[in-house]
Amino acid sequence: MRFVSTIALTAAAAFPVIALAGPDWVERRDAGSTLREAQFTNGIGGIRSITGTLNPSDRGLADLEDLYIIRIISPGTYSFTVNALNFSPALYLFNISLAGEAFGLVGERGDGALSVVLSGNATDATQAQITQPGLYLLACTYSANAPQSRTGDIFNFANAGETSGPDGAGGLNPLERWNPTAPLVGGDYDIDIVGVDFADVPAPGSAIMVMGAGLAMLRRRR
Repeated sequence: MRFVSTIALTAAAAFPVIALAGPDWVERRDAGSTLREAQFTNGIGGIRSITGTLNPSDRGLADLEDLYIIRIISPGTYSFTVNALNFSPALYLFNISLAGEAFGLVGERGDGALSVVLSGNATDATQAQITQPGLYLLACTYSANAPQSRTGDIFNFANAGETSGPDGAGGLNPLERWNPTAPLVGGDYDIDIVGVDFADVPAPGSAIMVMGAGLAMLRRRR
């Protein structure tokens, strides 16, 4: 593992322009709606931002939620701030179980605002919080789209501005689907991130290829 990290870090430091992934993650095609379809972020070090698009009319199949697997390294100081131009966003964090299921932890909705901040503990009676560093599932959607398990909504937002824990009828069960409410909306979004790393580093082969490409470019310039 130390060997992998050394190669990857060397490649990124020497050739930042062609590095496999920098501090900003851009959605690749569709990030998906479930844990199985989520994008596994791959890069070196911390993630500074995630940029993507929700499309309510994507060739007849609406793209209303984007899910990313990330690594929280600072449970006490992490934060996600999403800004959107054309819709009121919502952010949700899910714990990834050993069985490969996603259980709701905390969520925040814009409820009309174009910006949402998700950080710290739930402000409802659950007081749900992230206590351990590790892999988590981050979901970005619009405010009127609720994550559900087989028994109903995972989160219950009793008050505007609430950071909700998994206190809905479906809160004890893993994420299975989403329940979007019309009108379906979307657009571009940008999530500013603190205290979070990529889920994994590039494979050794990828890092070596990056280094080789960089050396070839340098030779051409001489």
